[in-house]
Amino acid sequence: MRKRKILVTGALSLALAACGGGNPAPEQADAAVDAAQAPQEAAAPEQDAATAPAAQAAGTTAAAAADGLQDRAGNPIALLPFDINSVPASTAALGDLPFFSLPEGYAPVNRPSQRAFARFPFRLGDGLHWVEGASWNSLVGIARDQRRDKEYSARELRRNLEAVLEQAGAKKVFEGTLNRDLYYGPQLEEEIGQGFIDGVNMSGDVPTTVHVIRQADRNIWVQLSTDSRSAGLVVVEERPFAATARWSDAPPFLSPPAGYSGDRPKKRDFDMYPFWTGSDFEEVEGRAHIATVRASERGTHSLHEVRRNLEAMMAEAGGTKVFEGRIPKEASERYGFDLKSPYSDGTSFSWHDYDSLVYRVDRPDRRQVWVHARLEYNGGGWVVMEREGFVQTAALLPASALKQQLDADGRVAIQVNFAVDKADILPDSQPQIDQVLALLREDPALRLSIDGHTDNTGEAAHNQRLSEARAKSVVAALTAQGIDASRLEAKGHGQSQPVADNDTDEGRAKNRRVELVRR
Repeated sequence: MRKRKILVTGALSLALAACGGGNPAPEQADAAVDAAQAPQEAAAPEQDAATAPAAQAAGTTAAAAADGLQDRAGNPIALLPFDINSVPASTAALGDLPFFSLPEGYAPVNRPSQRAFARFPFRLGDGLHWVEGASWNSLVGIARDQRRDKEYSARELRRNLEAVLEQAGAKKVFEGTLNRDLYYGPQLEEEIGQGFIDGVNMSGDVPTTVHVIRQADRNIWVQLSTDSRSAGLVVVEERPFAATARWSDAPPFLSPPAGYSGDRPKKRDFDMYPFWTGSDFEEVEGRAHIATVRASERGTHSLHEVRRNLEAMMAEAGGTKVFEGRIPKEASERYGFDLKSPYSDGTSFSWHDYDSLVYRVDRPDRRQVWVHARLEYNGGGWVVMEREGFVQTAALLPASALKQQLDADGRVAIQVNFAVDKADILPDSQPQIDQVLALLREDPALRLSIDGHTDNTGEAAHNQRLSEARAKSVVAALTAQGIDASRLEAKGHGQSQPVADNDTDEGRAKNRRVELVRR
């Protein structure tokens, strides 16, 4: 029986002709066909173990660090080692990620995701093998401008890509089914199932192959899964991790990795944040720093890169890992919106819906720094608390001083302290309440509005509610001592009436206030 020859239209990308998954221009496509039909160069002699690329151990290291994986049904996943020296060395000239162009008429369905450093568990045997490095992944189908005239063919696409990989000196190390459930278990769903969704979110039994290229200075892994409508393609250039974020001895202590940024970090001069220890929460009081961490360019965020950089910073600081994993839902729900809202940029609202890392740093000055990091496939953040005792910055104003300022300005700020993020008046504020009582008793005709104000930390709606509740608490404290309620009213202004710069500690302290206003 005569076999029909399939035209190979993919080609090695010497100058990254397929950057972002694009196809070669027409004149380049002709050259690509010629290159694909040219005889393959003989592979260079296999290297000795002593001269194998340094990156060969990276996959094994990553695999060893990720024990205890389960698939979607709760079955354990085997993490398998791989001998990179079993792959013949290749001397093919390759460019940069993704190293080869797609066949004529094919293109990424969505914008490809390309990350400077990530990890991916490639199919191997009955399990997976972790590989770290620069990654590229995409869902591949018919190019948008070709859909009227061309039909997708899994055979055409696979034969083209496998021919190109063979020319690059790749060895096929796996051939079987994708087994999608491996990527959607509790440990991998966020980082891999979502982060590499275009490469793995296909029917579980689709044909899948894994190919490895070993070169003197790098290893390249490729996973290709094809169904009747599209293909999932993952490419990783294996490389060792190099930290780009550094710990600082000065607040806010942590920095984002290179290529990452976030909203302007927020700070609270004194507050409480609960850190999950694995069995309960440690409520830490002190100065808070809140930051969002996200990649500066779309499609480049890597949960793994953020995690590895955080781990490097904690190692540099001598930190202790207190917890790693998912905070239980019941535990997360112990704290409500009002506490979580000011910290939502860093750790969001649903602490149980993402992977968390919690660290404690015991500093040489005997002060502690606590860190709770949020790790998600498309973003992240952290809350950092400097543990320290409360330092009172407010001063008592006697009734005579209150009257003098009311007569002069029609308003005066009083020093009332409240429980963190609550409207409960602290006992140390009673002397100030007593002076307000004296003021009202000395002038029975005096009528006051009790006005609550906050700084701009957190959401405006939350701050509005909090200021109203605190004003009402002061009114309640006064009426409880016999002041006629008709002489008082409570108003909340939230963050809408600052009297100082909210960008400084001193300014925020002045903006958090309760005022007496003559009616």
